[in-house]
Amino acid sequence: MRKNKIFSIVILLFLFLGCFYLSVFAGHDGFGVDLFLKSFQLNDRSEDAVILELIRYPRAIKAIVAGVCLALAGLFLQTVSKNPLAEPYITGISSGAGLGIVLSVLFFNSANYSFFGFLGAMVSSLLVISFAGFRKFSITKLILVGLSINIFVSALISMIILMNSEKSYSMLYILSGNLTENNLVSDKHLLLIFFVILLFSAFLIPKLNFLRLDEGMVFSSVKHKNMYSIFFIICSALLTSLSVLAAGILGFIGIIAPLISKMIVGQDFRYLFFVNIFLGASLILFADFLSRTLIYPMQIPLGLVVAFIGAPVFVFFLTKKGDILND
Repeated sequence: MRKNKIFSIVILLFLFLGCFYLSVFAGHDGFGVDLFLKSFQLNDRSEDAVILELIRYPRAIKAIVAGVCLALAGLFLQTVSKNPLAEPYITGISSGAGLGIVLSVLFFNSANYSFFGFLGAMVSSLLVISFAGFRKFSITKLILVGLSINIFVSALISMIILMNSEKSYSMLYILSGNLTENNLVSDKHLLLIFFVILLFSAFLIPKLNFLRLDEGMVFSSVKHKNMYSIFFIICSALLTSLSVLAAGILGFIGIIAPLISKMIVGQDFRYLFFVNIFLGASLILFADFLSRTLIYPMQIPLGLVVAFIGAPVFVFFLTKKGDILND
């Protein structure tokens, strides 16, 4: 059984590498074998090398960061809430990020919109967690407060878009998510922050295995249970905000990546952690490949491609694999 799970991790690793290859080297005109071979040439300053360095590699890095962060955030929230339908945006992050992005388009002509989205996501998530309460904390309260803020802020975003029709296309396009913008945060700094959070998350694996058990077996009081819950929710909010900084607002990954991962290796987080992050990164990388190539030379916003992939898969699991919801 253990060998089967390790084998599954290895298969997912190769899937991740394959999707990375498609995202970086493949294009509308083929699978990019020549481009791949050129990438090993030292001191190559050809046009292809510049495209790889300035466009393709940064896109792939952002795709990996977004996919891993959303998959981990979804896994944390589903474990804490014991609800397989919990997703990273229940804490009001999507609406906060959307408001930050819309305001950046309105007042700063889209300059560093993902950074403003990151700030909006952090502020909204902290507000929701604060309103949910620390002493009398409950997941139900958190979800209801997050839903209320999402509805209110979404209405505010719609009003801003309707009142600024000359910028409505830019707002709607950017809100759909993409990997092309150069942020105030460089790719190197983004990677550094990402690896620190990923390493920190890896140390949380034992706590996650305890959290999925019956709380009466693990926690001596409700206070301790709430403390761990709040801790993981804050981690989820930080991870989701980082994904907004990398790729904007992307749905479904935080739901379907943990669900599929559980079907592959079960509930043991020692294996589930690795399968989940490989799967989340692979989904975004593959979506990036499709967004560039499906209707070339036009580019489909990444969030739309993720939705086109994620929605049918999600419905499939709800209808055909519904037993996973009872775990």
